[in-house]
Amino acid sequence: MFLALQPVRAQDDYAAIIRNAMKAMEQDSLTKADSLINQAMHLKPADKANAVLYQYLGEIYVRQKRHKDALQAFSDGLTLQSGSQNLLIDRASLYLTMGSETRALTDLDNLLTINPDHLQGLFYRAYVYRKQHLMMKARRDYEHLITLQPDNREARISLAMLNADDNRPQEAMEQADIIVRYWPSYATGWIVRGGLHQKRRNFELALYDMNQAISLEPDNPDFYISRAILYRDFKKKSLARADFARAVQLGADPAECASLMLTDRRGKEAK
Repeated sequence: MFLALQPVRAQDDYAAIIRNAMKAMEQDSLTKADSLINQAMHLKPADKANAVLYQYLGEIYVRQKRHKDALQAFSDGLTLQSGSQNLLIDRASLYLTMGSETRALTDLDNLLTINPDHLQGLFYRAYVYRKQHLMMKARRDYEHLITLQPDNREARISLAMLNADDNRPQEAMEQADIIVRYWPSYATGWIVRGGLHQKRRNFELALYDMNQAISLEPDNPDFYISRAILYRDFKKKSLARADFARAVQLGADPAECASLMLTDRRGKEAK
């Protein structure tokens, strides 16, 4: 009788330890959670369900900035369950954080083979493609993502910026117009459209959009830098200096702002 009950007791202990580990993670007691998860895995070392525990360990290590340990945990989990979508997206995200875009792309390709409609996977792969200047592939992923989730403003803004980089200004502006129309309180939409107007050398429209962005997020130093560059490019130096100074007050790098003030939109020294 006692021996027959032992597996049940072990299962109960396993489940209880995992529950305690989850509570510890919620309370940000990450060291305790790490210890409990390892304790649970030692109870059932051959169980493929431990793949989920490796995912939790990886999340703990990411939060602790222990990226190499996190990578090992995600990889160990994938050894147990190679088709785990959660582990694939987590490891791909970590690879991107670590600057390993090629390895991230491998995981994203595998993930999207399993689930072609994985929203985060599409967004990340489009980002990688764009960095690799594979514009057609990036556009395909962004457009597929927007078809699946039309209200994804981050995908729309990314597609607008992609089209701008790919010398497709009309398509870029169409996307930016949609963002501003449907999300008028989204400051980034205004700043991006302002940048597109700036590329077209339309100072008034660019300034209007950038003013809108700053009114929505008055403490965002990047927005002041964007408007300062607009002023600089249109030879309004005193206004540009004032905006660069404000950006520095809000936390921008003084050296970077000083350098931007001294260069024009072509990267040459401003006159």
